[in-house]
Amino acid sequence: MPLIEVDNVGKSFRSRGGPRMLLARGGFVNLFRRRVETITALHDISFTVEPGEAVGIIGANGSGKSTLLKLLAGVSVPTTGYVNIYGRVASLLELGAGFHPLLTGRENIYLNARILGMPPSQVNQVFDRIVAFSGIEEFLDNPVNTYSSGMFVRLGFAVAVHTDPDVFLVDEVLSVGDEDFQRKCRTRIGELREQGKTIVFVSHDLGIVNSLCNRVVLLSKGRMVVRESPKATIDFYLRQIGRDIGIHTFSSLASANDSENAIEAIQCHGRVSVFEHQHEISAPNGFQMQFFSMGQWHESSSGDWTVAQRESNRCVAHGRMARLPVTLYWDMRIEGRQLIWTAAMDCEREIDMQTIALNCFLPPSYTQWMYGDVFGLFPNILPGDLNWTSVVSWDVSCREVAALPREDGHLPPVVAQLESPIPFFSLNMCNTDYVTGARTVQATANIPSTEATFSAGRHELLTLTLDFGQTVASIRQRVEARLAQRKLTEGPLTAQFDAGKVRISYDGEELTSFTHFYASMLFGNMWNDSVALHWQPPKRTGGRIVVSGESRRFPYGQTWEIEMVPEGVAIRITLNVKEPMDIDEYHASLVVRPEYDRWETEHEQGSYPDFVRGLDDWRHANRIYEPGCYARASSSSLPTILLKVTTDEVVFRMTALNTGFYENARVLQALHSPGNGLLHLEKGEYTYFEGAIQITPNE
Repeated sequence: MPLIEVDNVGKSFRSRGGPRMLLARGGFVNLFRRRVETITALHDISFTVEPGEAVGIIGANGSGKSTLLKLLAGVSVPTTGYVNIYGRVASLLELGAGFHPLLTGRENIYLNARILGMPPSQVNQVFDRIVAFSGIEEFLDNPVNTYSSGMFVRLGFAVAVHTDPDVFLVDEVLSVGDEDFQRKCRTRIGELREQGKTIVFVSHDLGIVNSLCNRVVLLSKGRMVVRESPKATIDFYLRQIGRDIGIHTFSSLASANDSENAIEAIQCHGRVSVFEHQHEISAPNGFQMQFFSMGQWHESSSGDWTVAQRESNRCVAHGRMARLPVTLYWDMRIEGRQLIWTAAMDCEREIDMQTIALNCFLPPSYTQWMYGDVFGLFPNILPGDLNWTSVVSWDVSCREVAALPREDGHLPPVVAQLESPIPFFSLNMCNTDYVTGARTVQATANIPSTEATFSAGRHELLTLTLDFGQTVASIRQRVEARLAQRKLTEGPLTAQFDAGKVRISYDGEELTSFTHFYASMLFGNMWNDSVALHWQPPKRTGGRIVVSGESRRFPYGQTWEIEMVPEGVAIRITLNVKEPMDIDEYHASLVVRPEYDRWETEHEQGSYPDFVRGLDDWRHANRIYEPGCYARASSSSLPTILLKVTTDEVVFRMTALNTGFYENARVLQALHSPGNGLLHLEKGEYTYFEGAIQITPNE
């Protein structure tokens, strides 16, 4: 049988202002006017407490904690519902409660114990222990009105915990007194728990609550929020600490009673925390934006935030950045099991932004990633990891990623889809540093210096859709279906088109690396890669794939035709020029794994040089740049791979290169350069590249 029963308890107060001064607004009329309001401190609170339980009550100031404890103590009565407590109750609700200021400490021990239902004969048995616990022996015969607040609470707490109560009620008093006394209080509460006493206490010391309580009740504006564990409840509370004007909790279900099945989100002053089935999906840092401007990073959580529109499933908020002349506008809504987040910014004046990022921090229990159509494992985050690390080869055209949890976990997969009017935005997957200790789904725009200036006014940034309703199996099935549309297989050889590049595998082992087979054009000092084009879904006819992409920056597009032929994978690239343009040079390159250590062209051959730490430039290994038709790379452990040109319309020079140290790959390249001057192209269609990739197994 429960010792405490609280059923649908509500508590309201009538707030009545007194007569006002004649000088106040309203003048003489206000002299006789009294304003009466009803304030509801608690709404429909229901819970039970079993014998021996320790229950903590937490919440912001004004949430109703002390009001609830007074109802339990019988100091106040509920407006609605009822409270039943079975057994002797000892309560310590306020400093000096039950003390007479003119009586001595010794006299007040007997007075206070009697109020708590303890006769003098029992007080005599524990008197010395009460005095020793309080630590005020030398002041015991002084009037208590000479005591400090710390001495007050020490004496009151000492009496209360020695009255042998069945139920012990404590309001926020454990933080009073020195560290030694606080330690004694925690120890005594632990002893009461071991004796099977029931404890209910209010505290802002969340460490004590987490360590001592079997259960935690969170009060938010007079309403009760309960999670499955003290830690889960405390974490939920921590995500919404701040001024109410910048905080809003919204969910996929309007009824709070159904919250166990809802996707919930808390927007708290520029940081968003997300929960599913009352389990937090986000890491402690939540989801937030950051900007690199004026030589430093600026976090959305440092802004001054106001919630402009509150709905049960929607939050519209704006935040003025602390050190930037920028106001962020977020419109977030939950539809079913999706969080749809649209972000914009308003610049008060012209400003440079080098990087804009929306970071979704996830706990390390997410162990796998999906990036486009590729799956992989997150590496462990180690104490020596001082910087963020990208776990995938960054693809500027990637618009869908996923973080997948451990199979034995309770967290759902997180699938992110990106839309943005800014062409530099793409998705990335990262590990943070060791201190932050999180996985990151990141929507990032690294903006070239020529484009980094944002004019005064409003700029739409992105829409990120986070889907928490898919299963790992459904994600893999969908990826396999997409792959089937752009993957060609002939025996052990596989070619897969992937947003401006072709991956080559042989006998299940991928031979290409980094940007795989791709194309790039040089305009002035800027290379424009095929992976940066906006690609349409591939069209497949039997063993042939056709796909088209458009440049976001320059007036051209490309059409790729890929098919299996007896000698390997045939690739034809057509350049579609929309208006006259000039090109410095262009190439089609096959980027392969670092195990390839030798190269060969028609004119020369040699060994690839070692990679040099700190060297970011790509370096040619060959010395002769005469026109040619093939370049070959070989390895003792991998099949030989050859890039061959099969067209006479374009003259190519075949070269071999090393990438930079961090890309860590070898390159076979078909380079077309006009020599002196620029390559001028009028509007129309041109053959960009036509050739094949051939694989020869080692004997």
